[in-house]
Amino acid sequence: MIDKNIILNKFSSPFWIEKSKMLEYFELKGYEDFQLIYKELDDMRIKVFDFLLKKTEPNFQLTEHEISELSEKFLKENYPWINKNGIKSVNNHIQWMCWHEGLSK
Repeated sequence: MIDKNIILNKFSSPFWIEKSKMLEYFELKGYEDFQLIYKELDDMRIKVFDFLLKKTEPNFQLTEHEISELSEKFLKENYPWINKNGIKSVNNHIQWMCWHEGLSK
């Protein structure tokens, strides 16, 4: 069984999921369902950001702490398999996205 938290930790950066390196890893380990897992992890990051975007509309900003707390709550409620390492990997991306898009104070 593939531990998606390990995959997130290895291949998630603040900017993107390193798709080509992740694919090489899957091939090396003989893991199946690369496209399905990649899409799930990529979609997860998008869903967390969209959730936070809705929280900040129309002109509200969150602190880094609030972003982390809301993100963690969302992830735990929607992805029962996620652990603290997976959350940390997702939050590295989310913090950057929120800063980049002006959602963070």
